[in-house]
Amino acid sequence: MKKKEKTLCTELIWMVIGSNIMVTCVLGLIFTMIVFYETSQREKENMDFYMQSIQEQFAGKLQFLEEGVAYLRDNEIMLDFFQNDKGKKEDILYQLEQGVNLFSERNMISETYPVVRDFYIFNKEMRFVGTHFYPESMSARNSMDQYFRDCLSNYGNQDQIFYYRQHGNYMDLCFALYDYDMEVIGYCAVAIEKESIDSIFRQLEKYKDYYWILEDNAGKEVGGNTLMEFNTDMLTEREGVVTCEGQKYFYQWKTGSFGLTSYIMIPKKMLYLSIKPMLLMCWGIFLVSFIVVMGAILFFSVRTARPLENIAKRIQQVGTGDFETSLEEYRIREFREISDSFNEMTRKIDQLIKEVYENQILAREARIQYLQAQMDPHFMFNVLAMISMRVKRNKDEELYQMITAFSGLIQGKIFRNGEIEIPLADEMEIVGFYLYLQGQRFRDMVNYDIVWESEDLKQYKIPKLSVEPLVENAMIHGLEPKGDKGSIRVEIRTIREEDKESRLWILVEDDGVGFDIEKLNFQVKEDEKHPRVGIMNIQRLVQNLYGKSFGMSIKSKPGKGTHIELELPLIRAIKGE
Repeated sequence: MKKKEKTLCTELIWMVIGSNIMVTCVLGLIFTMIVFYETSQREKENMDFYMQSIQEQFAGKLQFLEEGVAYLRDNEIMLDFFQNDKGKKEDILYQLEQGVNLFSERNMISETYPVVRDFYIFNKEMRFVGTHFYPESMSARNSMDQYFRDCLSNYGNQDQIFYYRQHGNYMDLCFALYDYDMEVIGYCAVAIEKESIDSIFRQLEKYKDYYWILEDNAGKEVGGNTLMEFNTDMLTEREGVVTCEGQKYFYQWKTGSFGLTSYIMIPKKMLYLSIKPMLLMCWGIFLVSFIVVMGAILFFSVRTARPLENIAKRIQQVGTGDFETSLEEYRIREFREISDSFNEMTRKIDQLIKEVYENQILAREARIQYLQAQMDPHFMFNVLAMISMRVKRNKDEELYQMITAFSGLIQGKIFRNGEIEIPLADEMEIVGFYLYLQGQRFRDMVNYDIVWESEDLKQYKIPKLSVEPLVENAMIHGLEPKGDKGSIRVEIRTIREEDKESRLWILVEDDGVGFDIEKLNFQVKEDEKHPRVGIMNIQRLVQNLYGKSFGMSIKSKPGKGTHIELELPLIRAIKGE
């Protein structure tokens, strides 16, 4: 069996594809290494800066306490209170509240949460005053005073410069106040909101599995969420990398005011997770580039087969009835000849179809004109006018009105050609003629009422015969089958809504037999000659003229009557039309 020979086109395609794959992989590897190094360095700097920023925010809150202590030491009234136990309690409290403003922005984490909740000062005689962030009752205030006296008593029993004690959601801090000669002049006790401190370090949540610790000057942990195996003695530098529980962490620690040291640790793996999107984007760019190049190669390799695909597609379109399709001109002679022949064939077929269709339309129009010619409108109206005049001479006013109404109805419905829209007054005149004739036909059985919101509405234009068929439908299919007294009501007004433009609103309502709307929709779809198909034609006419936002809404129940609302745009008729 003869071995299948390779073509030059196939060889070139595989050679280019192989070279493209090799070059893309090498360049992708080199570029990935560069991006990984640069991005990891930048992300490490961002992590260091973020940890340093958190440390500085926490230190800034402690700075608020330092400034308050400095104020106590420099204020003469406060010094007199500490050294000589002098001064009224109200004056001392006022000075304390002015100097240690717990509502200061530097004490707030947000608009409602402070860092320092309570601030007490004691002199050596244990006389004290305190200021509070939250208002409290007298009993609660007395309980708080006693609590801080006990706290300060415990501080006196400790050999520590700063004494910390935790209770519930608060952390208490007690320390001595010194003058410039480093002599103790009094004591200070504050209550710190633990939740406010937590919220500062909670900004690290963008780095999952982060940890932070607060230690006092004795090495005792007073806040944070530490690891089980972690010990601050493991950290020899102020920043670096530490291994704990099988994972590596970037860390920073800083010793601040009042003997507090803060530690922050972020998993090292977060560094790689942060740069992962950048690496994926790089490989995505290379993948897209590779696909584009491959697509270009395949495009040029199959370019010669595209004319045949295009010809087959156009033939399928002709099979569906689209005879206006055509083929483009090709550079290859054989394809160009096929294109010319195909285009000529579809052009002739389309021309023949249009000729046959136009002939059918002309024949239909001729039949309509013939029928109208058989019924000369001028002759018929003249005859009706003559009859009505003779009836009027015989003083039969009722018959005269009936003939006049019938003449107007025929003229409005049949012989008003060439108009799509007419004034609303003309349309309602046709409706009035029809209702008058039906009222005469069914004496004492049919009542009707036409209500206008304003006479100005008569000047607006509506589609011709868009209301009269609704009234006729109400009469024929609503009241006649009822066999009893009934009424038809037509109401015309404008409606205005906030999110819509003003509209013309027409209501046609009867108390006839009604019908099942769902059943009607099904019957109209099944039988285009259904008696109520005219209602659907009005809906299509209105929406074709003005858009889907206009049209009818129908409410009807068997035995309850029918309620039809027609919404149209407000189009003012031009005088003289």
